[in-house]
Amino acid sequence: MIKSMILVALILAFASAKTCKYDSSGFQSYWRFANNSIMLQFMNTDIKNNQWTGIGFGDDKNNLVGVFFMVSNNQVTVRTGSTTEHGPPNFNQNGTNMGSSVSTQSALYFPEDETMSAVVQIPVQFQGRNLQSCQKWRWIKSGKIENGQLTRNSKSPKDKKVCPMECN
Repeated sequence: MIKSMILVALILAFASAKTCKYDSSGFQSYWRFANNSIMLQFMNTDIKNNQWTGIGFGDDKNNLVGVFFMVSNNQVTVRTGSTTEHGPPNFNQNGTNMGSSVSTQSALYFPEDETMSAVVQIPVQFQGRNLQSCQKWRWIKSGKIENGQLTRNSKSPKDKKVCPMECN
């Protein structure tokens, strides 16, 4: 019930601008472009405690920048960094790079449903990339967190060519 109410509230919040959607393989994401940033609602509906997930940006699968979500002790932590298709993320110092900080609006984990949901605001100039341009976005399923260390993700990320201004 609470999860449904949050999702409805998020969809209504996104209604004021053109909202784009990705819904596939355990992911639901909504985003919109406004005020030189991308507001992203990211949901992974198949993630366990002590796992990480995320979204990477870039056409080169071996050179992605992204926003990563760690679920530990049933709490969600949000960080930014870089990764490869299967590698664990390398985090930027303090989670940011070159002043391109990501603002976390909400981050929740529902252990009974193994669902993680977060809303983040990402500047279009993000870690040396212009997210306003068309490029692949890659939804990273999960990797384990063992003794505080992130392991490789075992499945290839789901990707989609995204043009944030066009909702393709």
